[in-house]
Amino acid sequence: MRKFMALFGKELGSAFLSPLGYVTVAVFMSATGWTFLQAVQAQEGSRMQLETMHAISVLIWMPVFITVICMRLFAEEKRVGTIETLLTTSVRDVTVVLAKYFGAMAFVLIGLGAAWASLPLLVLHAPDVEAVDGGALLGAGIILVLVALCCTSIGVLVSMLTRNQIVAAISCFWAICVPLMITPLMQTLPYVRQEVLDRLSVEQHILLYTGGILQAPPAVFYLTITAFMLFAAVRVLESRRWI
Repeated sequence: MRKFMALFGKELGSAFLSPLGYVTVAVFMSATGWTFLQAVQAQEGSRMQLETMHAISVLIWMPVFITVICMRLFAEEKRVGTIETLLTTSVRDVTVVLAKYFGAMAFVLIGLGAAWASLPLLVLHAPDVEAVDGGALLGAGIILVLVALCCTSIGVLVSMLTRNQIVAAISCFWAICVPLMITPLMQTLPYVRQEVLDRLSVEQHILLYTGGILQAPPAVFYLTITAFMLFAAVRVLESRRWI
């Protein structure tokens, strides 16, 4: 546990030792806020909840946000050669992967928390805006965290497969976009039932959770992908010892 906490603290601390971390969170909040305001204007008069529009606005920019965080996790270690030093120590491979994952995830949660809290703060300081439903806001937070857990695990695995940060960034972005684009991708396939699309659609999951329907299958779906990606990341890291 001590080694895990040391690596976790190093990973999380490195995000705040340079202006990049602060700029990333600021740009993410600005982008989600702008998208949310555009969505409110476009959906004026509709029955869509503010919580749903806000959650979708955060979701749209999540791939970019997580890509910036994850692209350097292992790619940078490989580029400067410190990964070899790390692997020759007594630290287990699973500890390295989990420490980097949770370090990145902690930073992602900071950004998500700031964006998530912007909606109730807006309502608090804007009397003309309708009150926020606490249950819908909680549901939005839960589903966004589940999606972030899944996407961050994908970013960790992709970053491990290359030593070039530009390649890692491009690959991370497209790999993270895949779970968010399952519905439009599967709609191009013949004989795909609508029930299957609803079970896999991130947008549908957001509608359910912001509507107060906290179903277990979406949570199991994202957690299963997260566990598989982290398992694959550990195996990829272990493969370096086989050479």
